[in-house]
Amino acid sequence: MSTRAIAEAILSSLGGRANIRACGICATRLRIFVHDMAQADVDGLTSIRGVLGIVERGVNGLEVVLGPRLVSSVSSSLSEITGISSSIDELVALGREPAQSSISIQVSESKLSPADDEDGSGVVAPLSVEESAPVPLYDDPHDEDDEDDAFNEVLMSFQDGGAGDDDETLSRSLLVINGPNINLLGIREPSIYGNESYAGLVELCRTAAEEAGFDSCECAQSNHEGDLVEFIQQALGVHDAIVINPAAYTHTSVALLDALKAVQIPAVEVHISDVDAREPIRRISYVRDACIATISGHGIEGYREAIALLAEHLGI
Repeated sequence: MSTRAIAEAILSSLGGRANIRACGICATRLRIFVHDMAQADVDGLTSIRGVLGIVERGVNGLEVVLGPRLVSSVSSSLSEITGISSSIDELVALGREPAQSSISIQVSESKLSPADDEDGSGVVAPLSVEESAPVPLYDDPHDEDDEDDAFNEVLMSFQDGGAGDDDETLSRSLLVINGPNINLLGIREPSIYGNESYAGLVELCRTAAEEAGFDSCECAQSNHEGDLVEFIQQALGVHDAIVINPAAYTHTSVALLDALKAVQIPAVEVHISDVDAREPIRRISYVRDACIATISGHGIEGYREAIALLAEHLGI
């Protein structure tokens, strides 16, 4: 799938060019304001090849998570297709305007060329993200300037009729990472892994995170080891806790162990089946040394236990 095709699919899922208010970009995400969020098909967005997740930001803002390898070329294609080349500065200026029923921006023809070649990123795993209001704001560790602060200024201006929020309550964010073949839950060996689907697992994690007191829960899945490493690295400065089921990479990946040790984010290792009661090779876990606990053999309910454990560990 070419980067232009990805951009076209994203635009279609957002309700088309007429629904786009403004666009921006950071190191890993497209940042978009729409006129009417009801026209955006979030499920459709998460099913697009290359899209790693969606973060809803306030009433009219969202971020399309693409990762550092893909975001620039897709942004270029989106800008070329729509003619919108809004900078973060323009978004800040827009956000500082008094709240009104419709807000327009200056549209200029982009000189960026379309990127129609296959990017070969191999990032195909769809996942879902949900954040509840009030929207927790954070600094993206990949940004080399103040773009995230600027984006947050826009959000604060758009929310509550432009009024600021003086609540200093610390928001907590959870990242759930799943490794290879977890996307085939319900199909893959039900006698071992159960009949619940991956979508059901994601829903369970979101619900459990909310019940445990987390303000947001992002769920990521990939069949590629490098993607899992990047999920962990990109969590630095963004997420406060990690639930990780590396699946088969549990028994082989020193890279995942090193990534978890590097970011020093509290993590719990989860396995749906009782790995210690299975083949000898499955009793080896490289990631365990970087986790505060391991939960194994409790089915997908093990994720709920892991989330509660992390909430307790963080004092939520």
